[in-house]
Amino acid sequence: MKNELIDRYVYAVTRRLPARLRNDIDKELHSLIEDMLEARCDGLMPEDRDVRVILTELGTPSELAMRYMPEGRDHLIGPAYYSPYKMVTGIVLASVAFGLVLSGFISFFTDNHEALYITLFSWIGTLITGLIAAFGAVTFIFAVFERKNVALNFGGSELDSLPPVPERKSVIPKGEPIAGIIFSVIFCVIFLAAPQIICAKFSADQPFIPVFNVDRIHQLWYVFAGFTILGIMNESFKLYEGRYTKRLAIVTVVSGVLSAALTLILLSDQQILNSAFIAAVSSSLSNAAVTGFLTHFNLYFMAIILFALLLEMGVTLFKGFWYDR
Repeated sequence: MKNELIDRYVYAVTRRLPARLRNDIDKELHSLIEDMLEARCDGLMPEDRDVRVILTELGTPSELAMRYMPEGRDHLIGPAYYSPYKMVTGIVLASVAFGLVLSGFISFFTDNHEALYITLFSWIGTLITGLIAAFGAVTFIFAVFERKNVALNFGGSELDSLPPVPERKSVIPKGEPIAGIIFSVIFCVIFLAAPQIICAKFSADQPFIPVFNVDRIHQLWYVFAGFTILGIMNESFKLYEGRYTKRLAIVTVVSGVLSAALTLILLSDQQILNSAFIAAVSSSLSNAAVTGFLTHFNLYFMAIILFALLLEMGVTLFKGFWYDR
């Protein structure tokens, strides 16, 4: 039996479950609903009222999904978000570990360090602290989603408010938000743990010169942490929605505006670039255009980032309201 309301109800249930269970439970629910309708209608063609009665008896999509959850019912993160929460946590922890290993390896060969065991213990402490902080940040983000009833508003308890099965063009490939999360985390780890690895060497007899002012970067750690939290939040919600929606558009605009504010805070600081790097470039190239570009590097880079944020907000707004009509 083909029925749009049934398809929407089953979709609202299965999208809350782990991917490995969705196909089997989709078939099971369709079969169960068909059997219940046949028993209720006694061979007659079911009407819309009959479908609604059966679906109401089964419970809300969240309640029904909870019965199928293999992890149990008591979570800080409820069933609506638990599956993407586990995925995002794994991605973030792996990205943090990779970024710290990479930055630690490069720093070991580029920095003046003390005894090997001191460097090793210091790096292990940084790794543990970074992993704990990453786990806490992801848990906090999803707990906020849960406590603000973002998940509960999706589908609700009314059958008429169930989400439609998405069009193929509106579906967001999982690789896109996953790549965004990985990039956000590695970006933060590199800048906070070892910004000096972004460096240049202008002659064989000179050491590597960091591009950025390392001390100033460390003083502005909260800006980079804010960028990362906003990036993870936006990409996690994109992963959860799975398609372009009005809600996703609103979340993207809010995170984009906050990211733009952080960009202004970061790049309005004239001490971001390393003065020694600017002097080395100027003396090496003796080019007025290059010197002028580095002098106003903050403004150029700020314009590029703000344009990218506006472009992302515009595209997501258009697709969200177009496909979620």
